[in-house]
Amino acid sequence: MDRSRNLRERARSLEMTTFREFWTLVAECSSILQEIAPRKRRNWLGQVVMELYQEQNGLCGLCEKSMEPDAYEVDHKIPFAYGGGHERTNLQLAHPECNRRKGAPVDPHHLLEYLEDRYMNR
Repeated sequence: MDRSRNLRERARSLEMTTFREFWTLVAECSSILQEIAPRKRRNWLGQVVMELYQEQNGLCGLCEKSMEPDAYEVDHKIPFAYGGGHERTNLQLAHPECNRRKGAPVDPHHLLEYLEDRYMNR
């Protein structure tokens, strides 16, 4: 019984260490890509925002509840701070409250996938 518990604890510790190392590497990749190809902010085109609203059926991309027309913000799925760009696939509309509550957390797997795609298609 103690041996089994010891193995589980070691596995959990290894998983946490590996995840931290993985996240560190992904964040470093994001930083390097930001240096290689920095993104510049730009104003949103009205047409793009209207298309996003229609594609999302007027629902918030984060909480999936209804949004009033003109009562939303453009959200970057991969935040600008991590090298996220203005590609349509990286954008969604969200309630201002949902967007602010979200902050900048990112699943490192999604971030790595995004960064690989961005690097390969630049």
